[in-house]
Amino acid sequence: MVERRYKARVVRAESIKRAGRTVYVLRLLDQAGRVFTVRIDASSGRIF
Repeated sequence: MVERRYKARVVRAESIKRAGRTVYVLRLLDQAGRVFTVRIDASSGRIF
């Protein structure tokens, strides 16, 4: 879902606990070679 939305490839993924909630932290690489991070709330699927 994130790869399609951002037109980038996930190169690293981890889950962390923040304020009692699980958050997925994804590092993505786009076609221009830029690396960026996306965080997703595990229970709601909300991207922030």
